[in-house]
Parts: sequence; structure tokens; C-alpha cells
Amino acid sequence: EEREWERKRDKLEDDHSQYTYLGWGEPTITDWKNSLRDVCVEEFLVNPQPIGGPGHIVEIDESKFGHRKYSRGRMLSGQCVFGGIDRETKDTFMTPVQDRSAAT
Repeated sequence: EEREWERKRDKLEDDHSQYTYLGWGEPTITDWKNSLRDVCVEEFLVNPQPIGGPGHIVEIDESKFGHRKYSRGRMLSGQCVFGGIDRETKDTFMTPVQDRSAAT
């Protein structure tokens, strides 16, 4: 039985095959993905948009983004992010969370 991480790994390899078809190497793919991620993060932080309103349902959640040393073991560092999506309009928001205490 194939494990979930193996399916994810295979999907990542499949995603990269389209780039290698174009003649792009792994460092180029990584650089482009990182650049696009940075553009998206900057847009969310610089131009926050209110979402929701009367009659709208907004789903909210908190996530932690980070990395593991050598892709194994417990998380060493990361950033908590609070976000949401309006079910009807599909508008979204994300904001970094500095303090995860109940008061925030």
C-alpha cells in the first residue's frame, strides 16, 4: 500500500517533469516557485481586502508554515498564519500571527 508521502513525492516529481521538458533545471524551478510565492505573500500583506459581510459565510483557520531539519523530525521554526475564505465570492485573507495566546 502506497503511503501518503509517497503519493505527494510522486506528484512533485510529475509537476517537475513539465519543466524539465522545457529544459529547466531543478534550481531554476525552485527559484521561480520561490519568487512567485514571494509575490503572492507581498500582495496579501500590502493590499489586505476585507471579506465577508451580511449573508456571507467565511471559513477561518490557522496554519504554521516552516521546515524540518533534513525533512525529518519535529518542526524547528516557522510562522503561524491566520487566514480565511469567503465561501460565496472566494475572496481570501491571510495575516501573520506573532502571539498565539488566547488574548490575540
